[in-house]
Amino acid sequence: MSSPPKKAPADIWSQTDIRDYLSESALTVGAGSPTDAGAGWMLPTPHPDPIIAAGGIPDAGSLPAREIQEALERVLSRAPDVALRYGGVLGFEDLRAILAERQSAMDGLALDQDNFILHNGGSGCLDNICRAFLTHGDVVITEGPAYSGTTRAIRGHMAELIEVAVDDDGLSISGVAAAIERANSEGKRVKFVYLNPDFQNPTGTTLSEERRLALIELCANHRILIVEDSTYSELFFDAPPPSSIYAMAGGAGVLRLGTFSKIIATGLRVGWVQASKEHIDALGRVRFDMGTSPLILHTLAEFIRSGSLDPHIERMRVIYAEKCATLSESLHEGCQPYVRFTKPGGGFFFWFECIGAPSKEVAAAAAEEGLLFPPGTTFFLDKENTPDTHVRLAFSNASLRHLAEIGPRLKAAFLKVVD
Repeated sequence: MSSPPKKAPADIWSQTDIRDYLSESALTVGAGSPTDAGAGWMLPTPHPDPIIAAGGIPDAGSLPAREIQEALERVLSRAPDVALRYGGVLGFEDLRAILAERQSAMDGLALDQDNFILHNGGSGCLDNICRAFLTHGDVVITEGPAYSGTTRAIRGHMAELIEVAVDDDGLSISGVAAAIERANSEGKRVKFVYLNPDFQNPTGTTLSEERRLALIELCANHRILIVEDSTYSELFFDAPPPSSIYAMAGGAGVLRLGTFSKIIATGLRVGWVQASKEHIDALGRVRFDMGTSPLILHTLAEFIRSGSLDPHIERMRVIYAEKCATLSESLHEGCQPYVRFTKPGGGFFFWFECIGAPSKEVAAAAAEEGLLFPPGTTFFLDKENTPDTHVRLAFSNASLRHLAEIGPRLKAAFLKVVD
């Protein structure tokens, strides 16, 4: 008697719903968008000379490729065996010591290498913080609007997010207090407040000194951590932002994120968390990726030791200040009366209000004119019900010629859709 034909594995799996195997995080958060992963934002455009004002990436023409290459060659000629093997959970000691010396001078605190852990960019830092401090159902307070990749990462750790408004002085502290009160009344625990206080992405705003002090006091009184994202802090134009929240708090209850992505290059994928040794120890306990690339960490240490970093940042400030001024002038002269904005004092982004037309329609019409940027709803938790009023323009990687053309192209887009 012959046996019935067996099903091939491919046939079995083709009839299986992958959702039966997904984690709660994968089911809840979903695949995300290119913007969430730092890949920019695009619409199709027929224009032969498109202006990409979508992604926050450093100026391409000023990347210190030669200096990085020379640093890499010195590392490989001097100690290839050390640079080409596993580097440990915390990361290369020399680079952490260099960061400690540099950040101690900036913050006026006595830090050492054990106050730092190195990661795969700022996103790796945030993921490690969420892994160490969040439990399913915990509440995290974030800015609204905020970078979509950040909020998606926090949601991926099954936290509940509460969005608090940002105005010209940064995050609303009264809004944070109300959010804490609401969560407490519902029996929920707020674990941390996440914010990008200096030249915020996407709004470009900077948290005032008064609000920094108020936030420190509020969070300390409620035993809530502060996660301070300092991605753009060194990229100021005329004047630096106020002292870091970490410095103002003396390091107590604050985890500060830093990254080389914006001050050097995004492809390096190296960031760090600056925190108390107790917090750094907690981060190390839940790190399972065997550390960040030692080769890149050694190269960065050599790059900084050579004296290349600070002059590079100084050049970047001049470049981005000129770009920001060019875009501001272009919008004022070429796109009135359709936009309203406050010129940022640093960073990579312009956030402006659309007058007389929804931002999604403006973005679509602008793509026809060869100008590409995301609508502001991209940066809110409730993308469907958020007022469709703002857009974000990234000026960091566009040329001066293109930035000067944004105003006229944007005006042409408004004329297509304005009421």
